[in-house]
Amino acid sequence: MSAQEFRLHAAAAAQVLAEMSLEIERLGAALCNDPSFALNHVEELQAIDLIAQKQRSLATMLEADCPKSAVTGIGLDALAGRLQSLARSAPDGEDTV
Repeated sequence: MSAQEFRLHAAAAAQVLAEMSLEIERLGAALCNDPSFALNHVEELQAIDLIAQKQRSLATMLEADCPKSAVTGIGLDALAGRLQSLARSAPDGEDTV
C-alpha cells in the first residue's frame, strides 16, 4: 500500500470514528434525559462520554499530518499514554504512531 493510499484509508477511518463519537454522544444525551436512569447509571454515562472522547482523539490523530505529534496533543492522558506505549513496543524500525 502506498503512502497516499494509507492516508486515504486513515482519513476514511477518521471520518467513521468521528461519526461514531457523535452517535455515542447522542445516545448518552438521550439516556441523560431520563433523570432516574441518569442517577442510577452515572458511571456508565461517564464511560459513554469517555468512549466518544477517545474516538474523537483517534480521529484527530489519524487525520494529522504527523500522528506522532498529534498523540501529545490528545487531552486524554490515559489514551495518549497507551498510544505512546504501543509505539515504543513496535518492532525495531517500525513507528506505529
